[in-house]
Amino acid sequence: MRDVLRGTMIAATIFIFSGSALAECKAPPKPPQMPQGATASDEDMKHGREQLQTYVNILQDYQKCIDAQIKNAPPDTKPEVKQQWAANADAAIDAAHTIADVYSIQLRAFKARQE
Repeated sequence: MRDVLRGTMIAATIFIFSGSALAECKAPPKPPQMPQGATASDEDMKHGREQLQTYVNILQDYQKCIDAQIKNAPPDTKPEVKQQWAANADAAIDAAHTIADVYSIQLRAFKARQE
């Protein structure tokens, strides 16, 4: 679990530091804190799901922006710059999967308490 959260934080850090190199695409915010299924209320879990969906949408928009930036880059844009942009877009998708996995783990813990 801690490795999953650590991976999410690393991805967020990559976005923060690489965002300054991107003129058009704003780096996504850090991921939201997911509720702890072992102690969360029903309302906490619903709020966590809403936060998750909002964050995933932000990451998808970021990826679309990066894809457009690569497609519309001036002809003299260095290939390594485009590669870094593509890596940032890939990291956004990885971060979306990671945070969704974290929520799923916590949801299972929550549901196990309900039984």
